Amino acid sequence: MKKFLFLILSLINAALTAVYVSFAPLEIVPSHYNIEGVADGYSSKWLVMIMPCILIVLGIIYLIYGFVAEHYENLLKNQKYVGRIVLAIFLYFLIDFWYLTVTCISGATQMGNAFEYILAAASGALMLFISNMLPKVKQNSTLGIKTKATLSSETVWKKTHKLGGYLGVISGAVMFILAIVGMIFKLNGWAVLLGGLGLFIVVACIIPCIYASVLYSKEKKQM
Repeated sequence: MKKFLFLILSLINAALTAVYVSFAPLEIVPSHYNIEGVADGYSSKWLVMIMPCILIVLGIIYLIYGFVAEHYENLLKNQKYVGRIVLAIFLYFLIDFWYLTVTCISGATQMGNAFEYILAAASGALMLFISNMLPKVKQNSTLGIKTKATLSSETVWKKTHKLGGYLGVISGAVMFILAIVGMIFKLNGWAVLLGGLGLFIVVACIIPCIYASVLYSKEKKQM
């Protein structure tokens, strides 16, 4: 039943979105906003249904994964973590998509800075949540920090994911806090978002990969 969960939720969300759109008085609404948050493209209000359809695709992908995982022990041993990550991603898109849907359907010609802060805060929370689970992920070739070093040694895998998890939680929390501070002090939202993403990539992705390479080199010398 769990395999169908996200597909069911995405179908319910699509139905609710369709009802919301059907009652909207405007037939032509903004469909695109430029970097400054000003509407520069218009189309039928039904175009916003693309967003819930993306969640349906996500639900279908997870359903397929669920069926495939049942036949492969390598996938099955981390299935619960995959489910939690997909749930986090689902909620991330749900929040962002509904904000965009309400903004477009209302006919707002200016999005304002709120979306940038919401996107940055949601991204930080997503990174924090996923990173917190990273040390629990068992060695595999589909989920986690996958390099030659981590896939060649279980010890390197565990140590690398422990470090990556800590650094990811810290950088995700920093990004979330920056989004809140940016909203309060009206800092540039895109700078906060891109700066937070850059911080996460360097701290939680690149550094653990270098660390794994160093550990593996030392391990090979001791053999």
